[in-house]
Amino acid sequence: MRLPLRRKPRLTPEQVLGSRPVRATGIRTEPTEDGGLRIFIERRSAWWVRLLTLVFPIPRERQLELDSVGKQVWDLCDGEHTLADMTRAFQDRHKLTRTEAEWSLRTYLRDLGKRRLVGFAVSIPEKDERNR
Repeated sequence: MRLPLRRKPRLTPEQVLGSRPVRATGIRTEPTEDGGLRIFIERRSAWWVRLLTLVFPIPRERQLELDSVGKQVWDLCDGEHTLADMTRAFQDRHKLTRTEAEWSLRTYLRDLGKRRLVGFAVSIPEKDERNR
């Protein structure tokens, strides 16, 4: 018997714009010479990874290098700035329209989220007692 999968709750556009990107913990960074950022990510310590390291040479950490624009996004992922704040900052700094800045940020942050480098703090309003 298979259990039904839990669906992720759908977020409204207002909730997405109000979300606060937060950097993952346990990540080491260092600036690069060209104004970018190098991110060092430790490998997982799951049993199957440890087993694979006995057979294959797997490095203890992997690296990801961000350019100067990527570093600007990374610096804003502090849990204080919302996606709307970041969009306004990028609009002003890079002379983009709101739509261009928002689309670019959403795409970039989605990629960072898939790599588990960034999480998103979303405030979801509590339901009324009548709606339960």
